[in-house]
Amino acid sequence: DTCTFYLAPRLNPDGSAAAMSANPRYLRSSVRLYPYEDISDGLHPEDLDGDGRILQMRIPDPNGNWKISQLDPRLMEKRAPHESGGMYYRLLTEGRIENYDGYIIEEGRPPQGLDFNRNFPFEWRSESEQHGAGPYPASEPEVRAVVDFISQHLNINAAITFHTYSRVLLRPFSTRPDDSMEVGDLWIYKKIGEIGSKFSGYRCVSTFHDFKYHPKEITTGAFDDWMYDQFGAFTFTIELWDLPSEAGIVDRKFIDWWREHPHEEDLKIIKWADEHAPGSFVDWRRMDHPQLGPVEIGGWDRLYTWSNPPLAFVENEVARHTPFILSLAEKLPHLSVHTLEASSIGEDAYRINLVIENNGFFSTSTSQQGHKRRAVRPVRIELDLPEGANLASGNKRTELGHLEGRSADLSVTSYGASDPTSHRRRLEWVVRAKQGSTISLKIISQRAGTLVRSLLLG
Repeated sequence: DTCTFYLAPRLNPDGSAAAMSANPRYLRSSVRLYPYEDISDGLHPEDLDGDGRILQMRIPDPNGNWKISQLDPRLMEKRAPHESGGMYYRLLTEGRIENYDGYIIEEGRPPQGLDFNRNFPFEWRSESEQHGAGPYPASEPEVRAVVDFISQHLNINAAITFHTYSRVLLRPFSTRPDDSMEVGDLWIYKKIGEIGSKFSGYRCVSTFHDFKYHPKEITTGAFDDWMYDQFGAFTFTIELWDLPSEAGIVDRKFIDWWREHPHEEDLKIIKWADEHAPGSFVDWRRMDHPQLGPVEIGGWDRLYTWSNPPLAFVENEVARHTPFILSLAEKLPHLSVHTLEASSIGEDAYRINLVIENNGFFSTSTSQQGHKRRAVRPVRIELDLPEGANLASGNKRTELGHLEGRSADLSVTSYGASDPTSHRRRLEWVVRAKQGSTISLKIISQRAGTLVRSLLLG
């Protein structure tokens, strides 16, 4: 009755169906061949033994980077920079090598190389600067559908996009530091993020400061950046699930952990899997590779351990975010009529007094960024007079500007506090009309709703 939810259960149906087919494989996004229609040379993931999983291959190699762990022989431990003279292995993704010459193994370029979260029209960069960006902003039909829908539904105040993985609530920007954001919006983002963390147990961080894949590189064309920058909508990317934190490794650095962490943490993770998700790690076994000869195949079933939760954990992992979603709905701006009255000031003459309020947390422009972008029209009043009536003062159509919400003042110190009525506006008209006539008013906000009220004169 008070707000609207729009849900896209699966933004990328083709890619999702392919990833979970009888021959599953990792797909970043679309199934469309990109940037080229031919398959590049190099190693391409493939389920060679037909067990419905793409695992890893290990091959003995004196120049390999890996050795069998002394903590658990199933695990592979990184060879130290100074180590030599031991038994070492080369680790590869289970797959086939296109155009193999018998010597050189390189990672093949993924034939489906699109990344939808680089294709939105926010600081978009071409393929030469950012892999997977597409030929032009919103080039992909799935992304274009979202862009068109949101552009035609300006009532949207907030949005969440679900990704995997890391158990983190990400907020804009991806491309710039916090001090470049509208200050009031940054404070609101942090406040909302605290609430999201309380409900979900996920940390809320800036993508730029805490989630860059490389400290000197940025990602552009992201959905959350586009939503906030273009429309001023408070938008979060929720990265669902994280195997290390589920295994008890807390407060890890999201990206740095992959480069450096104690090997004991790997043991902690596999022990968790043994107890809670048996079968997640597949014991190594011999296989004759069609190109490499004898290899061992095994390791993590990554699609259902690292990239996504094991199936038994999916529902709980998703459900923990429902309270946060509902809390966002409770923060929306809402128009209400504080006072609407008519008083007689003479024969067939009436003074109309209207006071309206925004009862919500967000402004009717949602944010300072929304106000700066003029993303939505200001609140406006339209008066409908009965036949024969006319205005002695005031206008039939009036723009009131935007009404602040409670988010305009986040101070928690009561000493010296002052609450001006920036959430309230007043209008007055003088109408000449017959007693018993009815005047209709429409109060319109693209982000806070529309109210229709009638007033009987006399």
